[in-house]
Amino acid sequence: MSGRIRIDGVSIPFADGQTVMQAAEDAGVHIPHLCYHPDYAANGSCKLCTVAIDGWQTSSCTTKAVDGMVIESNTEELNSERRALTQMLFVEGNHHCPSCEASGNCKLQNQAYRLGMTALIFPDFTAGRATDATHPDILLNRDRCIYCELCVRASREADGKDIFCITGRSENKSLAINSDSGTLADSGLQVEDAAANVCPVGAIIKKRQGFRKPIGQRDYDERRVHHNKVRLPNLPKLDKAPGEKVSVATCSLAGCFGCHMSFLDIDERIIELTQRISFDRSPLNDIKHISGPVDIGLVEGGVCNTENIETLREFRDNCQVLIAVGACAMDGGVPALRNHLDVRDLLEESYINGRGIDSPQIPVDRELPYILEEVSPIHEVVKVDFFLPGCPPPAEAFWLILTDILDGRQPDLPYDLLRFD
Repeated sequence: MSGRIRIDGVSIPFADGQTVMQAAEDAGVHIPHLCYHPDYAANGSCKLCTVAIDGWQTSSCTTKAVDGMVIESNTEELNSERRALTQMLFVEGNHHCPSCEASGNCKLQNQAYRLGMTALIFPDFTAGRATDATHPDILLNRDRCIYCELCVRASREADGKDIFCITGRSENKSLAINSDSGTLADSGLQVEDAAANVCPVGAIIKKRQGFRKPIGQRDYDERRVHHNKVRLPNLPKLDKAPGEKVSVATCSLAGCFGCHMSFLDIDERIIELTQRISFDRSPLNDIKHISGPVDIGLVEGGVCNTENIETLREFRDNCQVLIAVGACAMDGGVPALRNHLDVRDLLEESYINGRGIDSPQIPVDRELPYILEEVSPIHEVVKVDFFLPGCPPPAEAFWLILTDILDGRQPDLPYDLLRFD
């Protein structure tokens, strides 16, 4: 049996026995997914490929195509559910893209790009599952596992070894190793095994091979799939009299200041930009406080201490448009890696137990800001209007988002300028 189905109004053929996902993939129609792989039996575990068929939601990777089916995939309702699922995966695991060897070759990261997931709406939570580095060539980072079970299926169906399995429930859920010691070292897993090469994220990685491909030449940098609909905020009107400039303020919270450096990489175009904008508070001009109402605020870095909170609230109170700039502002970034550690332990390691400490004591001074228990993205403290992803965002992204707003256009960065690393 064969026939045709319609996905988002597009008629595509299917062969006998194909699922909706298989027919869509063959026709070049992208349905977001994480656990589907054409070489292994589908199990519908990630639910990212959920579509609406005749009004009912179902996993497209496990649903057989039937002639005449009418399928909806690229709808705001479904994409909103997919973004929520993707965000849950990001906050539940250690998915800090700038520090991950799989960045650029990660299906979770790629789907986040495509779904327009520019910020996290759930509190960051990492279970702290054990990392297995016992194997000479392969490392298992369980905190990055998304439980797609691709390694389980590949080991069983392709390698015939049955090395991996899933154990536990909820936050105690974990990827386990079928070996006497429970480690990769004596599991029989080899580098060339399908199970060692199928992970869609950075949970199973090969040692000594990370960060080798430059940006622009990695797997998902080169792929193009259709853009899913993303609801954008209303663009405010920056009404200015002829010759009057738009005011811009910038600041850096808990971060490395790299975003500001990238902003300056627009080079000579900054002269053109300053014909249209004037800088208020900014490290670029060393002004420490906003002088009054400002049109656009750019905030780099996460929220690490009480001073960061005060600065951020000052920006929100005075900026008509607030833009979160870079990975740290959007999800806590690299500074948030300390969130699973106790603040007291951090201070003792830095000021008492660290190497080269001459007079060990934790500084206490009312002029020093209080360190928060966790580093947070800025949208958990104040409302953010636009997000500019990257670590840091490319200079061209700064140029485009600012000129779009100045010209009254809804910012719409191209694929090449949307990155989490």
